[in-house]
Amino acid sequence: MMPQTLPTPPITPYDVPDPDWVLIHAMAGGDIRALNELYTRYGPMLLAFLNARVDNLTLAEELVQDVMLAAWEHAATFEARSKVKTWLLVIARNRAINTYRKRRLPVIDISEVFHLRSEDTGPTESMEKNEQAEQVRQAILKLPEAQREVLTLVFYHQLTGPEVADVLGISEGTVKSRLHRAKDMLKRVLNQ
Repeated sequence: MMPQTLPTPPITPYDVPDPDWVLIHAMAGGDIRALNELYTRYGPMLLAFLNARVDNLTLAEELVQDVMLAAWEHAATFEARSKVKTWLLVIARNRAINTYRKRRLPVIDISEVFHLRSEDTGPTESMEKNEQAEQVRQAILKLPEAQREVLTLVFYHQLTGPEVADVLGISEGTVKSRLHRAKDMLKRVLNQ
């Protein structure tokens, strides 16, 4: 008996085969283990993303389950035009928008993003860094939602420009301009 070989993952627009495609292919064939593996890989990231969007951990956990169910149900129709991670974030974003269409994206813990916390600092340095982190958080609150959303996806979720464009359904050029404006506005607010 010959071992079953899986088809080669298609090349994404990023010219790199997505190793997660094998999981999607297996899910399309009804393999629940592949779904569990996908959940293990991306569940925590999706939870953080959704919790930032809806600002309610219980609701975010429910939405993660909805995202994974949608991935299971639509695995056979996944066209690999983006990475699996990006596809999951698009589903998550759409679920969050449908849940809280008018809620604003809360500010993330910027101290983690910009590494403002350090375990090897003294009390004075730690206090200064916490004050800086709070100033940055307050400045981010003043950004328009579109700029804040791009900033969050790039710095907190570490997505690339094309991935952010896929998640938000906008052009890569728009991502770059929003990110540039967000950084400029953030600097101006912090320098006031």
